Amino acid sequence: MDPHGISFPCDTGCQMRFIRNKVDLGGFYSYRQWGGVEKAIKAAIHRNEQLKALYPTSMIKRVHKPKDDTSCGFNGVGFREKLDKRRQEVERFYWVSYRKNGKPAVKTFSLGYADYSAELQLHAYLTAIQFRAEWDLFGTDMYEDKYKDWKKCRLYRNGYPSVSFNRARRRRRKKLDVKQSDSA
Repeated sequence: MDPHGISFPCDTGCQMRFIRNKVDLGGFYSYRQWGGVEKAIKAAIHRNEQLKALYPTSMIKRVHKPKDDTSCGFNGVGFREKLDKRRQEVERFYWVSYRKNGKPAVKTFSLGYADYSAELQLHAYLTAIQFRAEWDLFGTDMYEDKYKDWKKCRLYRNGYPSVSFNRARRRRRKKLDVKQSDSA
């Protein structure tokens, strides 16, 4: 396959693949229908360039799968233990990663250096998830200052925005029937 997504599955034509949102927008270009091999390939290349202009890769929203070893099961939220070399103590905290003004940013919810209660750990975990959910919903319009005193108040109790802690299993999309899409 070349950079234009063209492959040659048979002697009668070429196949151009262009996939966006799990849908193949390409097609088969018959040599006979296009008046020869060269014209069919040029048509496939031209259509591929048109599709690239309509659906640039910068517009693709990639959803990354959370990593098992660092993530808490929510995208952009994780737990970490870090050795502070100056104090020679281990700090434990939940982190939230996000993009602010086009640059990567991290917000931490520290449990401190000493022993901590299970209630504080659960509170930090739920607050981190709430922060990320609000960031995903509001972006730069989010009021971040309310998280300065996060240890004293339960911001996730209000449920705004509501965060589902039960993850529903993702369903696979069914492939579109070619006959249905032609008749529509």
